[in-house]
Amino acid sequence: MRLVGLALFAAVVRAAATDSPRLKCRSAPNGNALVLRAYGDRDVVDIACQAQGAAVGGSTLWHRTQDGCYVTSRFVAIGGNATEPTCASLDSPRPCAAVATPALQLIERYEGFVARPRPDITGLPTIGYGHRCASLDCAEVPVAFPLSRGQAHELLRMDLRNVTACLAQAVTNASLALNANQWGALASWAFNVGCEMAGGSQLVARLNRGEDPGAVAAHELPRWRIFHGKRVPELVSRRADELYLFQTASDLVAYPQCNSAPEMT
Repeated sequence: MRLVGLALFAAVVRAAATDSPRLKCRSAPNGNALVLRAYGDRDVVDIACQAQGAAVGGSTLWHRTQDGCYVTSRFVAIGGNATEPTCASLDSPRPCAAVATPALQLIERYEGFVARPRPDITGLPTIGYGHRCASLDCAEVPVAFPLSRGQAHELLRMDLRNVTACLAQAVTNASLALNANQWGALASWAFNVGCEMAGGSQLVARLNRGEDPGAVAAHELPRWRIFHGKRVPELVSRRADELYLFQTASDLVAYPQCNSAPEMT
């Protein structure tokens, strides 16, 4: 098996599995953590950083992929001249990669739990809490179906790391301050409409111009209620709940620098 990683720092990291037919990627750098996916022969994997974790075969070194999960260095060999950064150096100071519990609960409520692959409103297969599958049978999800709610929760957390990373790239106003509920409301909206749509929206453009966040959210969020030219009651309700969450006070800062706290999920 050969894994080729393009690291976040724009250097090439080459990783080759040594003696594992399927390289498991876990939710934390621990051999007992939930398996979120598995990499096979000739897979291309983006490696973001390295972290210390539980020992596997005498090694405590793990690698975090851009999928947001961890693989043990016990089964990979990194070559080339690139210097792999530590995950701690990438994670701080940055916007929160996770979302607070109220936003996570909102997303789970509206996405609904799906234990087996099932088409969503767009006709594409989804599983868990709104995870859009890369294949019709959701083969990239390395667990047996039916999925448990715990597995679905972990899969959603991984998906949301990609969403918040997208938001962090799109929202570029360094003077903007968003609390955990505001950040979570935006993550719920972006998870629903998609990274590309969110990044190119007037909502993000107005935040980047320095307009008042509360006024921007109140005007822009309710506009995202149309699907195929029709007003969708569920989208109307979701936008209203996202706006309510956005307007809910919180002492936790999520953007531009994450002020982590126990309730951040």
